Amino acid sequence: MYNEIFKSLQIYEKEIVNNYNIFKGNLLEDEVKKFLITNPNAFLFGLISDQSIKAELAWSLPLRLKERIGYFNIKRIANEINEEEMETIIKKKPSLHRYPKNIAKYLIYASKILVYKYDGNASNIWKNTSAKELIMRLQEFKGISHKKASLGCLLLVRDFNLDLIDKENINIVYDIHIRRIFLRAGLCENDKIEDIYNAAKKIYPQFPGYLTSMFWAIGRDICRPKNPECNLCPIEKHCMKYTNINIK
Repeated sequence: MYNEIFKSLQIYEKEIVNNYNIFKGNLLEDEVKKFLITNPNAFLFGLISDQSIKAELAWSLPLRLKERIGYFNIKRIANEINEEEMETIIKKKPSLHRYPKNIAKYLIYASKILVYKYDGNASNIWKNTSAKELIMRLQEFKGISHKKASLGCLLLVRDFNLDLIDKENINIVYDIHIRRIFLRAGLCENDKIEDIYNAAKKIYPQFPGYLTSMFWAIGRDICRPKNPECNLCPIEKHCMKYTNINIK
């Protein structure tokens, strides 16, 4: 069954192409994508900001922040801007984030770590490392949970061609859309992070994190909280259709 699910997901991935790819699709403006692709620190700030708001807003924050400050020099941000000032910058209408105080704290903290531990360059975080170690390094940053760290690893491997030999250690992201599908489909019985991870490993043990994009897209467009369009779902024939299950 798991092999069949994976084959169905691969077909679906070809159908959606890069619709939900942050760096290759149409979620972001071209100037935003270019900034994220060419500036590792912007990538890290985007990853930190990807919380409780739409991905397209979160990943646009680094460039919008640069526009408001007038620069994106990590050493200057770390030494010249405090948390209160950063919060004010983020809160200025239109607000760059739903939780400006928390994000301000996370970004200032990240700037200081980058300066004092990584020579002011986030690319040093993922140099000469493994997936397991990279996840641990990313989790040192406030605002980056295991979920975000796994997402960061996935994006670096998939879109930046980062070569990690232990991709089996990159878990599927424990996201609300993904959890909903796994429970509704009967792929796991409990909404527990380890249960979701283990179910994903059964589908694609070599790189469970690779499944994130497909399941996220299905959850966002097809397996919605209300009125799921099961007839459009690529894994419908493998689904138990426990559609009364909803995740909050």
